[in-house]
Amino acid sequence: MTKRISFGLALAFVFIAVLIPSLHVPMQSDDFAYYSLGLSLDAQIVHYMGWSGRIVTNFISSYLLNVLPHFAYETVNAAVFTLLVLFVSIMPSSLGVEKSKTSSLALLIIFSLYWIANPALGETSFWIVGSTNYLWTSMFVCGYFVFIFRMLSRCCGPKESFYATILGFLAGCSNENTSVVVVLITIFIVLAEKNKRASLYGLAGSIVGAAVLILSPGNKSRSNSFVEWKSLSFVEKFDLHFYDRFPAIMSTYWQVYLVFVISILAVLFISKPNKKQLLYAMVFFVGAVLANAAFLASPYVPARAGNGALVLMLVSLSFVVSGLLESAEKLKKLIYVVTVSCFILIYFVPSYYLFSSAVSNVWAQNKIKESMIFDAKSNGLKHVEVPNYYFTKLLKPSDSLASFDNSAINLYYGVEDIKYFPVGFNYANIEKNPKIDVDLQVANGVTMNSIYAYDEGVFGKSKLLFKVSGDINSYFASGAAMYVHVFMRDGTYVNRDTASPTIRIDGAAYTFAELGVDYRQIDRIELGIYKSTQMLSSFVIKDPEFSVSD
Repeated sequence: MTKRISFGLALAFVFIAVLIPSLHVPMQSDDFAYYSLGLSLDAQIVHYMGWSGRIVTNFISSYLLNVLPHFAYETVNAAVFTLLVLFVSIMPSSLGVEKSKTSSLALLIIFSLYWIANPALGETSFWIVGSTNYLWTSMFVCGYFVFIFRMLSRCCGPKESFYATILGFLAGCSNENTSVVVVLITIFIVLAEKNKRASLYGLAGSIVGAAVLILSPGNKSRSNSFVEWKSLSFVEKFDLHFYDRFPAIMSTYWQVYLVFVISILAVLFISKPNKKQLLYAMVFFVGAVLANAAFLASPYVPARAGNGALVLMLVSLSFVVSGLLESAEKLKKLIYVVTVSCFILIYFVPSYYLFSSAVSNVWAQNKIKESMIFDAKSNGLKHVEVPNYYFTKLLKPSDSLASFDNSAINLYYGVEDIKYFPVGFNYANIEKNPKIDVDLQVANGVTMNSIYAYDEGVFGKSKLLFKVSGDINSYFASGAAMYVHVFMRDGTYVNRDTASPTIRIDGAAYTFAELGVDYRQIDRIELGIYKSTQMLSSFVIKDPEFSVSD
């Protein structure tokens, strides 16, 4: 009973930990395109025929975005994330391996490794369209194998056969690369196990699902747009994939490899190895390698595509860890748990904090972007310029949300065109940064109103933001620059001259200069506008006292 409670608490922790950042993830990129498909079956068929064979996930993403409010579909997505971790963790016990029991520690290890070793965490697991294509499909695959393993020791009637077929179809119609692996592993199960009925039905369903996906007209149509890749010979494609793309994809899972090696050694020294356990660990590990090898036939391999192989690798690790945590060798087991936990936490804790903080800022930035779009529409404008999302420090840059744009956003907001301009700082809650009001006329018709001390904390960057009214950009364009000399109380000095054009955010214009020092230790700031042959203005701000607005 105590173990069940601890497992339930671990499961609840995973769900809440995922839900917290999820509620701050805005619609982005292809979300707008799949929202525009609506609930129309005809639109889905056209999409299947002309662009994508992932008909299951296409339906899911469109229906989520159209039927449910934001908090609801993000909650559902967090639940699917939790189900994936659950299925990976209970896979060995579902197989019925002797002494193999589900452990809350195994669950947390799997969750943490999925988080820190993910090749594109934001795109695969938090961006809704990306999540349905990678997180949800991985959940289908793992749920399918959990069911098949459980049926190996049970009677398979008509109802169970039907379930096996449907789950096999969902697992097969997942991703182009993992669908092949699902079929191959199912064939292995049919050949290796005695009770074959459920596996045979699952195999039939997975083959049909894979065929629906891979042989879709949409996949063929989309591949035709990669003219350069299609012109390569097989040898050239082999060279491109296995000596360029493949090593890069496989190297992203290095944390899993390290824990895998530690766990294998622990099995040898702590518990008697179970042959069946290790056999399926090897099968799923090979499946992970094959999943990435299958991209040989793909013209384009984004980082997020490596998510399927990561999940298969975690299933392999789950078979190794299972039973290990039930060992009677308490001291040795404690050493293993402490070693693995310390390693994982060193990466998970900062990764979780930074990711949650970054998406929270993106959520606030999105509110500003929407406000700018609505203001432009109210003024009769059809062409709108808004800032790109600025991601604060992440443990891995690839953890960010989807960064590419989709023109369907224009239809969503009812404008003809939305253009994006880059921003060099977090523009969420600018007024909450410490600031000083200066009111300096730095050039003819140009006034500097305020200076903000912008600091992303110990993990990020610090800058000085300058709120400006008037056309300072015309001066910058003509060769002028702003000199910013920062003198510290300890006598040191840094030069932070800048000519960064101002950007307009929510009705105000800002330019910035890098800071890189503690703004609280600034003794004075000397600034002004100059050209190579002329000083246009010069000011000295002594003992600047940056204060936070209420």
